Amino acid sequence: MLFRWIDHVLSLLLPDRCVGCGQLGALLCAACRRRLVAYDGEPPRVADQLTGVRVAYVFDGPLRQAIHQLKYRSRQRMARPLGALLADHLRTHPLPCDALVPVPLHPHRLAERGFNQAELLAREVAGVTGLPIIVGPLVRIRVTRQQALLDTTGRIENVAGAFVWRGPPPPARVVLVDDVLTTGATVNACALALRAGGARDVYALALARSRRT
Repeated sequence: MLFRWIDHVLSLLLPDRCVGCGQLGALLCAACRRRLVAYDGEPPRVADQLTGVRVAYVFDGPLRQAIHQLKYRSRQRMARPLGALLADHLRTHPLPCDALVPVPLHPHRLAERGFNQAELLAREVAGVTGLPIIVGPLVRIRVTRQQALLDTTGRIENVAGAFVWRGPPPPARVVLVDDVLTTGATVNACALALRAGGARDVYALALARSRRT
């Protein structure tokens, strides 16, 4: 809460400053955007419920700093340039898509953080591309440990059965949106819930992933 209040006050009093280099004028300047490295690695091997997996950039440098500012420093304004990057990637690397679905947070985690970073990114992508966004029916029904603290096996077990679809059948072709993809265990569990709800094809679209597998 304190970080969100500070970010709001600073946005009113001070001009934007690049998170990567400190230059005034933008939250993520053109020079730092040019430093981003396109991700060209293999998709996660555990993502067997997904029709396809797409990652835009390597999780490093200015992008890592920007995502950390969004998630852990509550700088929600950072979702605008990050969402624009993801929208540009989707436009140049299109996926067959009827709707975007952000990976949900558990209500307790959402109350603590105050926002869902995946939803903020998905809304930016929807605004740029015109794709509809569906928020609500995909529900995280139990609190899980932080995935970053677990190995691959632990991550899979941690999110197994953690998501359900509660609503009318989803569209046939859904793109799950998340900020960072690691093993793919979370989006895979989401895809399982979407397929159980009636989706035919489920893709994952993430802004970043480390080169390490």
